[in-house]
Amino acid sequence: METKNKQKLTAFIEVGADGLYSVCTDTNPICMIAGYGDSVSEAMEDFKECHTETIEMWAKKGKKFPEIEFDFRYDTVSFLQYYGKIISLAGLQRLTGINRHQLSHYVTGKSKPSAKTVAKIQQGVTTLGKELSNVCLA
Repeated sequence: METKNKQKLTAFIEVGADGLYSVCTDTNPICMIAGYGDSVSEAMEDFKECHTETIEMWAKKGKKFPEIEFDFRYDTVSFLQYYGKIISLAGLQRLTGINRHQLSHYVTGKSKPSAKTVAKIQQGVTTLGKELSNVCLA
């Protein structure tokens, strides 16, 4: 699908102090789209439903909702919770050099990573992504 006519909006995925996850678009002139749930997956599903309902609501008013491409940004806890089913903490330790027990503390909210630690996690994940994008299976 062509994306040159789509508007790009940032959607932030984060966990709140109450332990619930949210996915919300940044402030924009179009509309606010948000989703909530007990996990990142639930919040993403609710976000998609909200987006669909918004498109339908505009259509009922005779308007065409703009085509949007979302750029999802995760807080560290949400990233670890969501991708923990794919990247184990032991694997993330090998990628980043951050002890898996410390990573576990971030997932459970026992501690928060410093900006330096977040940068190490980002670097490790980015490096893995680049390596995987170049893999060719024969």
